[in-house]
Amino acid sequence: MKKRNLKIIFASFLMASAVLAGCNSGGETAQKPEEKQQTETKDKAEDQKEEPKEVKVEDTDAGKQTVVFSEMKSELEKAKENQEVNWDTVQQKYEAGLQKDVAETSPEFDQAIEAAIAAGKGGELEPILAVQLIDKTTQSYFYQNQKALQKEAATALSEGKKDEANLAFIQIKHLAESVFIPTAEKRDTYYELSGDSSLVENINSGLTAQEEALNADNAEDFQVYLQVTDKSIYRSYYLAAKSYGEKIEAGAKEGKDAKELSIMQAEAWGFFQAIKGSLGGGDEAAAAELDKTFTLNETDPATIKASETNALFAKAIAGKIKGYYEKAPQLLAENNAVEAKVGAMEGNMFLKMLQGQLTEKLGEEKANMVFADAEAWFNGIAGNKPEEAKAKGESVITAVDGLLQ
Repeated sequence: MKKRNLKIIFASFLMASAVLAGCNSGGETAQKPEEKQQTETKDKAEDQKEEPKEVKVEDTDAGKQTVVFSEMKSELEKAKENQEVNWDTVQQKYEAGLQKDVAETSPEFDQAIEAAIAAGKGGELEPILAVQLIDKTTQSYFYQNQKALQKEAATALSEGKKDEANLAFIQIKHLAESVFIPTAEKRDTYYELSGDSSLVENINSGLTAQEEALNADNAEDFQVYLQVTDKSIYRSYYLAAKSYGEKIEAGAKEGKDAKELSIMQAEAWGFFQAIKGSLGGGDEAAAAELDKTFTLNETDPATIKASETNALFAKAIAGKIKGYYEKAPQLLAENNAVEAKVGAMEGNMFLKMLQGQLTEKLGEEKANMVFADAEAWFNGIAGNKPEEAKAKGESVITAVDGLLQ
Protein backbone atom coordinates (compact mmCIF):
# COMPACT_ATOMS: atom_id res chain seq x y z
CA MET A 1 0.00 0.00 0.00
CA LYS A 2 1.40 3.39 -0.94
CA LYS A 3 1.86 6.08 1.66
CA ARG A 4 -1.12 8.38 1.91
CA ASN A 5 -0.31 11.93 0.89
CA LEU A 6 -1.18 14.57 3.48
CA LYS A 7 -3.31 16.31 0.86
CA ILE A 8 -5.09 13.02 0.12
CA ILE A 9 -5.73 12.38 3.82
CA PHE A 10 -7.87 15.48 3.91
CA ALA A 11 -8.96 15.45 0.26
CA SER A 12 -12.61 14.78 1.00
CA PHE A 13 -12.70 17.83 3.25
CA LEU A 14 -11.07 19.96 0.56
CA MET A 15 -13.66 18.79 -1.94
CA ALA A 16 -16.48 19.38 0.52
CA SER A 17 -15.26 22.92 1.08
CA ALA A 18 -15.28 23.60 -2.64
CA VAL A 19 -18.76 22.15 -3.00
CA LEU A 20 -20.06 24.17 -0.08
CA ALA A 21 -18.54 27.32 -1.52
CA GLY A 22 -20.30 26.59 -4.79
CA CYS A 23 -23.61 25.97 -3.03
CA ASN A 24 -23.37 29.15 -1.05
CA SER A 25 -22.77 31.21 -4.17
CA GLY A 26 -26.15 30.17 -5.55
CA GLY A 27 -27.17 29.60 -9.15
CA GLU A 28 -27.86 32.24 -11.78
CA THR A 29 -31.29 33.85 -11.53
CA ALA A 30 -32.96 36.49 -13.62
CA GLN A 31 -32.48 39.96 -12.15
CA LYS A 32 -35.16 42.59 -11.94
CA PRO A 33 -34.28 45.82 -13.82
CA GLU A 34 -33.74 47.76 -10.58
CA GLU A 35 -31.57 44.94 -9.21
CA LYS A 36 -29.52 44.94 -12.41
CA GLN A 37 -28.97 48.67 -12.17
CA GLN A 38 -27.90 48.38 -8.53
CA THR A 39 -25.49 45.60 -9.45
CA GLU A 40 -23.97 47.60 -12.30
CA THR A 41 -23.59 50.65 -10.02
CA LYS A 42 -21.91 48.50 -7.36
CA ASP A 43 -19.60 46.89 -9.92
CA LYS A 44 -18.63 50.31 -11.27
CA ALA A 45 -17.88 51.59 -7.79
CA GLU A 46 -15.74 48.54 -7.04
CA ASP A 47 -13.85 49.03 -10.31
CA GLN A 48 -13.06 52.58 -9.27
CA LYS A 49 -11.60 51.50 -5.92
CA GLU A 50 -7.87 51.97 -5.57
CA GLU A 51 -5.84 48.83 -5.78
CA PRO A 52 -4.10 48.02 -2.51
CA LYS A 53 -0.52 49.24 -2.46
CA GLU A 54 2.04 46.57 -3.14
CA VAL A 55 4.02 45.68 -0.03
CA LYS A 56 7.70 44.90 -0.41
CA VAL A 57 8.76 42.17 1.98
CA GLU A 58 12.05 43.93 2.67
CA ASP A 59 10.06 46.80 4.18
CA THR A 60 8.22 44.55 6.65
CA ASP A 61 9.35 43.76 10.18
CA ALA A 62 10.06 40.13 9.28
CA GLY A 63 12.02 41.21 6.21
CA LYS A 64 14.21 43.56 8.22
CA GLN A 65 14.73 41.01 10.99
CA THR A 66 15.90 38.26 8.66
CA VAL A 67 18.45 40.67 7.17
CA VAL A 68 19.80 41.39 10.65
CA PHE A 69 19.88 37.66 11.41
CA SER A 70 21.78 37.00 8.18
CA GLU A 71 24.31 39.71 9.05
CA MET A 72 24.76 38.24 12.54
CA LYS A 73 25.28 34.76 11.09
CA SER A 74 27.88 36.03 8.63
CA GLU A 75 29.96 37.22 11.57
CA LEU A 76 29.18 34.26 13.83
CA GLU A 77 30.08 31.65 11.22
CA LYS A 78 33.70 32.81 11.34
CA ALA A 79 33.91 30.56 14.40
CA LYS A 80 33.30 27.53 12.17
CA GLU A 81 36.46 28.43 10.26
CA ASN A 82 38.44 28.97 13.48
CA GLN A 83 38.46 32.71 12.82
CA GLU A 84 37.91 35.31 15.50
CA VAL A 85 34.33 36.53 15.89
CA ASN A 86 33.73 40.23 16.46
CA TRP A 87 31.29 39.84 19.33
CA ASP A 88 30.73 43.58 19.58
CA THR A 89 29.39 43.59 16.02
CA VAL A 90 27.08 40.66 16.80
CA GLN A 91 25.81 42.34 19.95
CA GLN A 92 25.26 45.69 18.24
CA LYS A 93 23.28 44.11 15.41
CA TYR A 94 21.20 42.04 17.81
CA GLU A 95 20.40 44.95 20.09
CA ALA A 96 19.55 47.31 17.23
CA GLY A 97 17.55 44.97 15.02
CA LEU A 98 16.16 42.02 16.95
CA GLN A 99 16.31 42.29 20.72
CA LYS A 100 13.15 44.34 21.29
CA ASP A 101 10.96 41.90 19.35
CA VAL A 102 12.67 38.80 20.74
CA ALA A 103 12.24 40.06 24.32
CA GLU A 104 8.56 40.86 23.74
CA THR A 105 7.96 37.39 22.32
CA SER A 106 10.03 35.49 24.87
CA PRO A 107 12.19 37.03 27.62
CA GLU A 108 13.80 33.59 27.97
CA PHE A 109 14.97 33.65 24.36
CA ASP A 110 16.42 37.12 24.82
CA GLN A 111 18.23 36.10 28.00
CA ALA A 112 19.67 33.02 26.30
CA ILE A 113 20.93 35.00 23.29
CA GLU A 114 22.38 37.78 25.45
CA ALA A 115 24.08 35.25 27.74
CA ALA A 116 25.57 33.38 24.76
CA ILE A 117 26.92 36.60 23.24
CA ALA A 118 28.43 37.62 26.58
CA ALA A 119 29.91 34.16 27.17
CA GLY A 120 31.37 34.05 23.68
CA LYS A 121 32.83 37.51 24.07
CA GLY A 122 34.22 36.81 27.55
CA GLY A 123 35.62 33.40 26.70
CA GLU A 124 33.47 31.55 29.23
CA LEU A 125 32.02 29.49 26.37
CA GLU A 126 33.68 28.00 23.32
CA PRO A 127 32.89 30.37 20.41
CA ILE A 128 31.22 27.63 18.34
CA LEU A 129 28.97 26.69 21.26
CA ALA A 130 27.90 30.31 21.69
CA VAL A 131 27.28 30.52 17.95
CA GLN A 132 24.96 27.51 17.94
CA LEU A 133 23.00 28.77 20.94
CA ILE A 134 22.49 32.18 19.30
CA ASP A 135 21.62 30.76 15.90
CA LYS A 136 19.14 28.12 17.01
CA THR A 137 17.49 30.24 19.71
CA THR A 138 16.95 33.02 17.16
CA GLN A 139 15.39 30.47 14.81
CA SER A 140 13.09 29.46 17.67
CA TYR A 141 12.09 33.12 17.98
CA PHE A 142 11.22 33.23 14.29
CA TYR A 143 8.97 30.21 14.75
CA GLN A 144 7.10 31.92 17.57
CA ASN A 145 6.90 35.09 15.49
CA GLN A 146 5.38 33.05 12.68
CA LYS A 147 2.70 31.81 15.05
CA ALA A 148 1.88 35.39 16.07
CA LEU A 149 1.67 36.46 12.42
CA GLN A 150 -0.61 33.52 11.65
CA LYS A 151 -2.94 34.64 14.42
CA GLU A 152 -2.86 38.22 13.11
CA ALA A 153 -3.66 37.08 9.58
CA ALA A 154 -6.51 34.82 10.67
CA THR A 155 -8.07 37.51 12.87
CA ALA A 156 -7.74 40.20 10.20
CA LEU A 157 -9.27 37.96 7.54
CA SER A 158 -12.22 37.08 9.78
CA GLU A 159 -12.79 40.80 10.38
CA GLY A 160 -12.67 41.61 6.67
CA LYS A 161 -9.33 43.44 6.92
CA LYS A 162 -7.81 41.93 3.80
CA ASP A 163 -4.81 44.29 3.58
CA GLU A 164 -3.77 43.48 7.15
CA ALA A 165 -4.17 39.77 6.51
CA ASN A 166 -2.06 40.05 3.36
CA LEU A 167 0.65 41.98 5.20
CA ALA A 168 0.92 39.29 7.86
CA PHE A 169 0.84 36.45 5.33
CA ILE A 170 3.57 38.00 3.18
CA GLN A 171 5.82 37.90 6.24
CA ILE A 172 4.86 34.30 7.01
CA LYS A 173 5.86 33.24 3.49
CA HIS A 174 9.12 35.17 3.77
CA LEU A 175 10.02 33.49 7.07
CA ALA A 176 9.22 30.12 5.53
CA GLU A 177 11.49 30.76 2.55
CA SER A 178 14.32 32.34 4.56
CA VAL A 179 14.33 30.34 7.80
CA PHE A 180 12.00 27.34 7.99
CA ILE A 181 12.43 25.63 4.63
CA PRO A 182 16.26 25.60 4.75
CA THR A 183 15.98 23.91 8.17
CA ALA A 184 13.30 21.51 6.90
CA GLU A 185 15.46 20.52 3.92
CA LYS A 186 18.17 19.28 6.29
CA ARG A 187 15.64 17.14 8.18
CA ASP A 188 14.26 15.78 4.90
CA THR A 189 17.80 14.76 3.94
CA TYR A 190 18.69 13.23 7.32
CA TYR A 191 15.48 11.21 7.65
CA GLU A 192 15.18 10.57 3.87
CA LEU A 193 11.73 12.15 3.78
CA SER A 194 10.18 12.68 0.36
CA GLY A 195 6.78 13.00 -1.26
CA ASP A 196 3.96 13.07 1.28
CA SER A 197 6.44 12.71 4.15
CA SER A 198 8.61 15.65 3.07
CA LEU A 199 8.60 18.55 5.51
CA VAL A 200 9.29 21.00 2.69
CA GLU A 201 6.36 19.69 0.65
CA ASN A 202 4.05 19.82 3.66
CA ILE A 203 5.04 23.41 4.53
CA ASN A 204 4.55 24.51 0.93
CA SER A 205 1.23 22.65 0.67
CA GLY A 206 -0.02 24.44 3.76
CA LEU A 207 1.09 27.84 2.49
CA THR A 208 -0.54 27.24 -0.89
CA ALA A 209 -3.84 26.20 0.69
CA GLN A 210 -3.71 29.20 3.04
CA GLU A 211 -3.04 31.60 0.19
CA GLU A 212 -5.96 30.22 -1.81
CA ALA A 213 -8.23 30.65 1.21
CA LEU A 214 -6.92 34.17 1.76
CA ASN A 215 -7.55 35.14 -1.87
CA ALA A 216 -11.07 33.70 -1.60
CA ASP A 217 -11.76 35.59 1.68
CA ASN A 218 -12.40 32.22 3.32
CA ALA A 219 -11.41 32.78 6.95
CA GLU A 220 -12.58 29.32 8.04
CA ASP A 221 -10.42 27.40 5.57
CA PHE A 222 -7.51 29.74 6.30
CA GLN A 223 -7.62 28.77 9.98
CA VAL A 224 -7.79 25.05 9.15
CA TYR A 225 -4.88 25.11 6.68
CA LEU A 226 -2.90 27.30 9.06
CA GLN A 227 -2.46 24.14 11.10
CA VAL A 228 -0.89 22.33 8.15
CA THR A 229 1.73 25.05 7.74
CA ASP A 230 2.39 25.66 11.41
CA LYS A 231 2.57 22.05 12.52
CA SER A 232 4.78 21.08 9.57
CA ILE A 233 7.26 23.74 10.71
CA TYR A 234 6.82 22.49 14.28
CA ARG A 235 7.55 18.96 13.06
CA SER A 236 10.76 20.26 11.49
CA TYR A 237 11.96 21.67 14.81
CA TYR A 238 10.93 18.49 16.62
CA LEU A 239 12.82 16.30 14.16
CA ALA A 240 15.83 18.63 14.37
CA ALA A 241 16.06 18.22 18.15
CA LYS A 242 15.29 14.49 17.89
CA SER A 243 17.99 13.98 15.25
CA TYR A 244 20.64 15.60 17.43
CA GLY A 245 19.72 13.24 20.25
CA GLU A 246 20.45 10.40 17.84
CA LYS A 247 23.65 12.00 16.49
CA ILE A 248 25.00 12.62 19.98
CA GLU A 249 24.67 8.96 20.98
CA ALA A 250 26.18 7.82 17.69
CA GLY A 251 29.01 10.34 18.10
CA ALA A 252 29.78 9.16 21.62
CA LYS A 253 30.01 5.55 20.39
CA GLU A 254 32.36 6.69 17.61
CA GLY A 255 34.59 8.34 20.19
CA LYS A 256 33.98 11.97 19.23
CA ASP A 257 35.40 14.42 21.73
CA ALA A 258 33.32 16.25 24.34
CA LYS A 259 33.40 19.52 22.38
CA GLU A 260 31.77 17.96 19.30
CA LEU A 261 29.09 16.33 21.44
CA SER A 262 28.42 19.61 23.25
CA ILE A 263 28.02 21.47 19.96
CA MET A 264 25.29 19.03 18.92
CA GLN A 265 23.72 19.28 22.36
CA ALA A 266 23.61 23.08 22.03
CA GLU A 267 21.92 22.78 18.63
CA ALA A 268 19.35 20.37 20.04
CA TRP A 269 18.62 22.72 22.94
CA GLY A 270 18.17 25.71 20.65
CA PHE A 271 15.76 23.93 18.32
CA PHE A 272 13.85 22.47 21.26
CA GLN A 273 13.11 25.93 22.66
CA ALA A 274 10.72 26.60 19.77
CA ILE A 275 8.37 23.80 20.82
CA LYS A 276 9.14 23.34 24.52
CA GLY A 277 6.12 25.27 25.78
CA SER A 278 3.71 23.49 23.46
CA LEU A 279 5.07 20.04 24.27
CA GLY A 280 4.66 20.82 27.96
CA GLY A 281 0.93 20.94 27.27
CA GLY A 282 1.12 17.32 26.10
CA ASP A 283 3.23 16.08 28.98
CA GLU A 284 4.91 18.60 31.26
CA ALA A 285 7.30 16.12 32.87
CA ALA A 286 8.48 14.75 29.52
CA ALA A 287 9.08 18.24 28.13
CA ALA A 288 11.00 19.26 31.26
CA GLU A 289 13.17 16.15 31.05
CA LEU A 290 13.96 16.83 27.39
CA ASP A 291 14.93 20.41 28.22
CA LYS A 292 17.23 19.17 30.98
CA THR A 293 18.75 16.55 28.68
CA PHE A 294 19.68 19.15 26.05
CA THR A 295 20.95 21.79 28.52
CA LEU A 296 24.76 22.08 28.46
CA ASN A 297 25.41 22.48 32.18
CA GLU A 298 22.74 19.97 33.24
CA THR A 299 23.56 16.82 31.28
CA ASP A 300 26.80 15.25 30.08
CA PRO A 301 26.11 14.70 26.36
CA ALA A 302 27.98 11.39 26.46
CA THR A 303 25.14 10.01 28.61
CA ILE A 304 22.33 10.94 26.18
CA LYS A 305 20.46 7.96 24.74
CA ALA A 306 18.37 8.34 21.59
CA SER A 307 15.86 5.73 22.73
CA GLU A 308 15.17 7.78 25.86
CA THR A 309 14.81 11.14 24.11
CA ASN A 310 12.64 9.58 21.38
CA ALA A 311 10.39 8.01 24.00
CA LEU A 312 10.02 11.36 25.78
CA PHE A 313 9.11 13.08 22.52
CA ALA A 314 6.55 10.37 21.70
CA LYS A 315 5.00 10.70 25.16
CA ALA A 316 4.61 14.47 24.89
CA ILE A 317 3.29 14.40 21.32
CA ALA A 318 0.88 11.59 22.17
CA GLY A 319 -0.46 13.81 24.94
CA LYS A 320 -1.07 16.58 22.40
CA ILE A 321 -2.89 14.21 20.04
CA LYS A 322 -5.13 12.84 22.76
CA GLY A 323 -5.95 16.35 23.93
CA TYR A 324 -7.18 17.41 20.49
CA TYR A 325 -9.03 14.16 19.91
CA GLU A 326 -10.90 14.81 23.13
CA LYS A 327 -11.40 18.54 22.62
CA ALA A 328 -12.66 18.57 19.00
CA PRO A 329 -15.85 16.51 19.68
CA GLN A 330 -16.53 18.66 22.75
CA LEU A 331 -16.32 21.83 20.65
CA LEU A 332 -18.69 20.27 18.14
CA ALA A 333 -21.16 19.49 20.94
CA GLU A 334 -20.95 23.14 21.97
CA ASN A 335 -21.90 24.19 18.40
CA ASN A 336 -18.41 25.57 17.77
CA ALA A 337 -17.98 23.86 14.41
CA VAL A 338 -15.10 26.01 13.13
CA GLU A 339 -12.91 25.55 16.20
CA ALA A 340 -13.77 21.84 16.21
CA LYS A 341 -12.55 21.51 12.63
CA VAL A 342 -9.40 23.51 13.36
CA GLY A 343 -8.70 21.35 16.42
CA ALA A 344 -9.27 18.17 14.45
CA MET A 345 -6.76 19.25 11.83
CA GLU A 346 -4.29 20.20 14.57
CA GLY A 347 -4.66 16.81 16.23
CA ASN A 348 -4.00 15.03 12.96
CA MET A 349 -0.96 17.19 12.23
CA PHE A 350 0.48 16.12 15.58
CA LEU A 351 -0.30 12.53 14.57
CA LYS A 352 1.71 13.16 11.39
CA MET A 353 4.73 13.84 13.63
CA LEU A 354 4.66 10.25 14.85
CA GLN A 355 4.43 8.78 11.35
CA GLY A 356 7.96 7.36 11.52
CA GLN A 357 7.42 5.72 14.90
CA LEU A 358 4.04 4.32 13.88
CA THR A 359 5.49 2.85 10.70
CA GLU A 360 8.43 1.36 12.58
CA LYS A 361 6.18 -0.27 15.19
CA LEU A 362 3.20 -1.32 13.08
CA GLY A 363 4.60 -1.66 9.60
CA GLU A 364 3.66 0.56 6.67
CA GLU A 365 0.31 -1.06 5.87
CA LYS A 366 -1.08 -0.90 9.42
CA ALA A 367 0.32 2.60 9.93
CA ASN A 368 -1.49 3.73 6.79
CA MET A 369 -4.70 2.26 8.22
CA VAL A 370 -4.22 4.48 11.29
CA PHE A 371 -3.95 7.53 9.04
CA ALA A 372 -7.03 6.39 7.10
CA ASP A 373 -8.91 6.28 10.41
CA ALA A 374 -7.54 9.74 11.21
CA GLU A 375 -8.88 11.01 7.90
CA ALA A 376 -12.31 9.51 8.62
CA TRP A 377 -12.27 11.02 12.12
CA PHE A 378 -11.46 14.46 10.71
CA ASN A 379 -14.20 14.16 8.10
CA GLY A 380 -16.67 13.14 10.79
CA ILE A 381 -15.81 16.24 12.83
CA ALA A 382 -15.77 18.51 9.75
CA GLY A 383 -19.11 17.09 8.61
CA ASN A 384 -20.70 17.49 12.08
CA LYS A 385 -21.13 13.72 12.42
CA PRO A 386 -19.65 13.00 15.87
CA GLU A 387 -21.01 9.47 16.07
CA GLU A 388 -19.28 8.51 12.83
CA ALA A 389 -16.08 10.09 14.10
CA LYS A 390 -16.09 8.43 17.53
CA ALA A 391 -15.09 4.88 16.59
CA LYS A 392 -12.38 6.07 14.21
CA GLY A 393 -10.99 8.39 16.85
CA GLU A 394 -10.83 5.60 19.41
CA SER A 395 -8.94 3.44 16.90
CA VAL A 396 -6.35 6.18 16.35
CA ILE A 397 -5.82 6.74 20.07
CA THR A 398 -5.36 2.98 20.62
CA ALA A 399 -2.55 3.02 18.05
CA VAL A 400 -0.97 6.08 19.65
CA ASP A 401 -1.11 4.48 23.10
CA GLY A 402 0.61 1.46 21.64
CA LEU A 403 3.70 3.57 20.97
CA LEU A 404 4.05 4.30 24.68
CA GLN A 405 4.07 0.68 25.83
